[in-house]
Amino acid sequence: MDSKQLFNIHKGEQFQDIVPEKSGHSIVAARFLNKLYDLGDVAPDNGEVEFIQINSPEGEKILLHSTAHLLANAIVNLYPDALPNTSNESEDTFYYDFNMKPVSIEDFPLIEEKMQELVQANIPITRKILPKNEIIKEFSHNKYKLDKINENVPDGENSSIYIQGNYKEFCRGPHVPSTGYIGAFKLLSISSTNYEGDVNKDKMIRIYGTAFPDKKQLKAFLLRREEAIKRDHRKIGQEMDLFTFDNERAPGMPFYAPNGAIIRNELINYMKELNEKSGWEEVWTAHAFKDIIWKQSGHYYKYKDDMFLFTLPNGDNYGLKPMNCPGHIAIFQRSVYSYRDMPVKYSEAGTVYRYEKSGEMGGLTRPRGFTIDDGHGFVREDQIFDETISLLKIIPSIFKTILGTEEITYDLSVMDKQHPENYLMSYECSSCGEKFMLRAASQEYKCPACGSENLNSDFSMWDNATENLRKALEELKLKYTEYPGEAAFYGPKIDVHIKDALGRLWQLSTIQIDFFMPANFDLYYIDKNDTKVRPVIIHRAIYGSYERFIAILLEHFNGKLPLWLTPLQAYIIPVSEAYNEYATEINKKLREKGIRSKVDISDGTISKKIKLIRTMRPSYILVVGEKELANNSVSVRNRADKTREYGMDEFMGIMAEEIRGKKIEQAF
Repeated sequence: MDSKQLFNIHKGEQFQDIVPEKSGHSIVAARFLNKLYDLGDVAPDNGEVEFIQINSPEGEKILLHSTAHLLANAIVNLYPDALPNTSNESEDTFYYDFNMKPVSIEDFPLIEEKMQELVQANIPITRKILPKNEIIKEFSHNKYKLDKINENVPDGENSSIYIQGNYKEFCRGPHVPSTGYIGAFKLLSISSTNYEGDVNKDKMIRIYGTAFPDKKQLKAFLLRREEAIKRDHRKIGQEMDLFTFDNERAPGMPFYAPNGAIIRNELINYMKELNEKSGWEEVWTAHAFKDIIWKQSGHYYKYKDDMFLFTLPNGDNYGLKPMNCPGHIAIFQRSVYSYRDMPVKYSEAGTVYRYEKSGEMGGLTRPRGFTIDDGHGFVREDQIFDETISLLKIIPSIFKTILGTEEITYDLSVMDKQHPENYLMSYECSSCGEKFMLRAASQEYKCPACGSENLNSDFSMWDNATENLRKALEELKLKYTEYPGEAAFYGPKIDVHIKDALGRLWQLSTIQIDFFMPANFDLYYIDKNDTKVRPVIIHRAIYGSYERFIAILLEHFNGKLPLWLTPLQAYIIPVSEAYNEYATEINKKLREKGIRSKVDISDGTISKKIKLIRTMRPSYILVVGEKELANNSVSVRNRADKTREYGMDEFMGIMAEEIRGKKIEQAF
């Protein structure tokens, strides 16, 4: 069945009543009016339904979520004193946190056996809507669930719980219809954490797992995971002496050793070249700001619990920046711009700080301090299309150059017009005619001039921006998936996903339209009628964070980076002490040409030296002896262990061309 096929449903019908026959367990949920529903739910209105396939991205997430609850069901059956806390899902894994007696991976077969029993029983998973006070009664024995209920359900309102045999879960869903839909699963690992990531709170056990519709997909994942473990960037980083973490003095903050700094600086310099060609001007902003700017930008209210906040002796409150945009706005505000000056585009390799919980940090992919290749374009509305086209041309060329991949997917996230209250909108007051912008979900849903709540919404700003993003994707013939309701509250966006050598998709680049900050900071330019006009901000990142991108690079290439990124580009070994002088002379020539090289004149055999240097992953190993000295040449070994003799000047030219062209393939 076509996953985009639509089916008519009438108000009051259950979604499962119109599921096509012979669909088996391939359908797990329904999308109706841009909202996901359980198949057992009743349609709130007449309309068209799209059924969610279990093999779709949304279906896979529902499967993972349901399997996390299956794990919790098995745990409480096996360990009655265990208190489930919460679960989370990523692209292809899930975890669930428990306060329970210690268990280890040796206990996984027992837990998996109990999970399999629940699957075989094909237990229905049903949703029940209850008032908050009744939900509290259901979970009165579990303080962690009570916290979640009080945080997420206002007094006097209803919410949902899910019932799965003897197991109940406070959750919004959706879920698969029954445990029998869970085809293949595997528990992967275990770790310790703390409640809410706070080291001063209760200790928790975190169990990780995965799930797929069938055993074939699970087997393929486990093979990829095995290879990914071998390529773990933390392991490679240690072998190549790239970076370190000091959990005693700066938890979650990466320290780059000289070799790692080389990779980071090469990536930054390449981005600077591209920025200059595309009209993005380099700026620099401070790392700490008074909290007033974070309150004005909205970051304080959204990120407060994830920010590093501190107070000086004079009482001033500061925060380390979680984002770079307010700093770029401050630079924009230093001048008054004409419409002819637009667009104004700033870029920065800007380091930001997020207080990631201790159990969620993971090497370079989830640190507390990281650097973004950040850019903010201040543009007229009529410039959105051209600037989006420019970025969409740059992005694939960068990843083809660096990673050698053309497997790129594009997501267009747009607003859900059925729920305009979730977004920043333009309004006109019917009482006084005032025009203004407002996020309708705020408590100030009224005219700022007269206080009237009789407001007319205007979708034109959103429609124009969304159509420009859509038109840019189509102009360049890029295949994309559109996601209604997934836009940020401040504007539509394009997210770009890159597939690595292990078949994993990584969300890297983003192009986000922002109506919110220009309004909040009262930004403007002067149009040809000498009138103040509000610009739009385009938030742009291509690598994303340098730390995460370096981790992806290391795992994609298994540390064997292209020559221009490799910290040790040439390693020179003389066959004996008699040729130390010639080897040293070659090293000097290479370094004079800007090639990163080292010479090894220590004691030891050639084979032993080559074996020891392997973990550093040099691009080329140069061996010199009597013949090479006589011919002014070098015997070159590449990473495939192929060897070839070159004249010294010839090989320096080959390396220079390989570096200049940022080639992925080696010379021979």
